[in-house]
This record gives sequence, C-alpha cells and structure tokens, in this order.
Amino acid sequence: MNGGLWKAGSLLCALLLLLLANPAAAWDPRSLLAPCRGDCGASIYGGWYVENSMGQVLVTAPEAPLTWNYQSDDHIIATAISRRTGRLWKFDVEPEIGIAHRYGRQSATELWGAFFFRYHFPWKAPLLMSVAVSTGINWANQITDVEQDRANDDKGSQVMHFFAPEFTFALPSRPNVELMLRFHHRSGVFGLVSDAFGGAQYGTVGVRVRF
Repeated sequence: MNGGLWKAGSLLCALLLLLLANPAAAWDPRSLLAPCRGDCGASIYGGWYVENSMGQVLVTAPEAPLTWNYQSDDHIIATAISRRTGRLWKFDVEPEIGIAHRYGRQSATELWGAFFFRYHFPWKAPLLMSVAVSTGINWANQITDVEQDRANDDKGSQVMHFFAPEFTFALPSRPNVELMLRFHHRSGVFGLVSDAFGGAQYGTVGVRVRF
C-alpha cells in the first residue's frame, strides 16, 4: 500500500508542477478558499459494475453505455464536491474530493481526491454539454475478492489511480443543474501506481448542482 501511495502521490505532484509551470495554464490554488460564485459543484451518482475492460469501453470496442455488460448485483453510490479553479489551454481545471460505497457483490468504501479537466462544447442549444477526464488517488477501506481476481499480483491494492471520464448535459435555462454520466474507475494504471493493475469500475448516472 505504501508503494502505491508513493507512486500515486508522485504522479499528482508531477501534474501540479505542470499546472504551475506551464505558461498556458491559469490555475491559482488559493481560489479553493474563496467564496463560491457559481464555480462550486456538488454531485451525487450511482450505478452498476461494468464487466467490460476500460480498454474495450474507450478504445478497442467502444459501445454506448446501454450496451455495456453490467453486473446486476454490484452497485455503487457516490457523492463529491468539486470546484473550477482555473484553465489549462481550453480545459477547466476542477479539483474534486469524493466518497463512495460499493454494495451487493462487493462491500467497500472509497475516498478520492482528483483533478478533472473539462472541455465545454461551444454550442449553446439545444443542450449545454461538456466532457471531462480525471487523474487522482483513490483509496478503498478494503480489497474485495473482485479486485483480487482482477489483480496481476493476486493481492490487489487499497490505493489506486482514479480515472473517471464523464459527460454532462444541462438545459440553457438551467445551466447550473447538470445530468452527468460517469465511468467511475480505479486501477493500477498498468503498474504505474499499483502492481494490482485492475480495480473496480462502474457505469453511473447522477446530478451535479453548481453554486
């Protein structure tokens, strides 16, 4: 676990250095402490375990979420707080902290801290849309049998990388209320963060309110 935490921390430190040193970036960590002015967000979402691999879903055999192979007795419920704190090229930078609980076939609680990078599509109608990806650290209070079975080392890891691509949709008349579709995924990133490689992943739907 300590090795995975060190690797994940190193990855986030490298990202922070990139944000602070890149002239194309406009990111001020002090903005996290300022009063919210429509740039804060609270979200809640839930969904089912996805048996398809991340590579299948995103690269080798992309399919619509409705056709993914879901595990009907494996669920997750999650909530998170996030905030827009700056820009990196054309992407909003949004730090997020969250907590989730898996129940059914698996029983575990997750905590994470991550940076999301969000691109807002330029059109204003009929829906406001954005797409985002994340990088961060995810910690689970225990290693489930499912994660052990997916691990290359047959052990699994409590600390993994948090990668959660998502789409959002909002009405132009209510831009602060977003429908979100998130692929909630934690893994070892092919050994970069953890020798466990595979972790847990869920196809989810939820709502975010910005304030």
